[in-house]
Amino acid sequence: MRWPEGKSFAFTVFDDTDLSRPGNYEPVYELLHERGMRTTKSVWPATGAGTEARSAEGSTCDDPEYLKYVLGLQARGFEIGYHNSYHTGLHRTQIAQALDRFRSLFGHDPDSMSNHAMSLEGIYWGEARLSPPLSTAYRHIWARNRACVHQGHWENSPYFWGDLCKQRIRYVRNFVFGKTDTLAACPWMPYHDAARPYVNAWFAASHAQHCSHFLDVLSERNQDALEASGGACIVYTHFAADFVDGRGQLHPKARALIERLSRKNGWFVPVRELLDHIVAQRGLVELSAAARTSLEWRWLAHKVLVGAG
Repeated sequence: MRWPEGKSFAFTVFDDTDLSRPGNYEPVYELLHERGMRTTKSVWPATGAGTEARSAEGSTCDDPEYLKYVLGLQARGFEIGYHNSYHTGLHRTQIAQALDRFRSLFGHDPDSMSNHAMSLEGIYWGEARLSPPLSTAYRHIWARNRACVHQGHWENSPYFWGDLCKQRIRYVRNFVFGKTDTLAACPWMPYHDAARPYVNAWFAASHAQHCSHFLDVLSERNQDALEASGGACIVYTHFAADFVDGRGQLHPKARALIERLSRKNGWFVPVRELLDHIVAQRGLVELSAAARTSLEWRWLAHKVLVGAG
């Protein structure tokens, strides 16, 4: 893969909005902006009955202080992504309203999104990420999650919005892996999966659920290996999960690693821009059955080991 401007590798972050509230995530973005590293921050845009602007789950776009900062990020070149309409999942009418609100706030439909683990409107999520017999194995291993059966792709469900996803969202995150070079872990991304037709294109990510995982993924050794490989890293993390302490200070090791990475010859752009560049070079891959099997087995093994993603 050739990166623009003679850059050696590509790097970005998809920041899951879980837990994000004013005061617990902003220092990460201030550092990223200072270092010229544009990434992607997701939001919950739902509003109206049954939704809370700020809760233990995090803030939505109804939180004025939160929304003001997010709009400021967009003005500085960061991408705003989608994380389902709301953390509990909403019915189709409210999902459509949330997508409309996203467009009214940010000027366009979401270019990238990730499903929320406990949202009933998740599309091809939970066991639906996998093909038989792995889907059956997943169902038995994580039986405790049966209270949240993702129904966004079920046409007879009140949570169905697959057609809206197809019409309005470009890229959806799927499998995560332990490798820092995401493109090496999933060389087909972004790809279309004919078995899951309501999603236009899927992308993978490097697992960094919390700050401690982020420190591992972006260790000095892994940074150097990414640069040497000429690959691409899309970190999936939660900047509200232990990156910032109670005094509003960014974790010193996270700061040092971000600063170190920023000094390398990397292309630091949001998720949509990175994926568009790959598509422009080689087109959108139609995932083969063999490739799908490889991804599913490797992801399930990773999930069994780390329990997340």
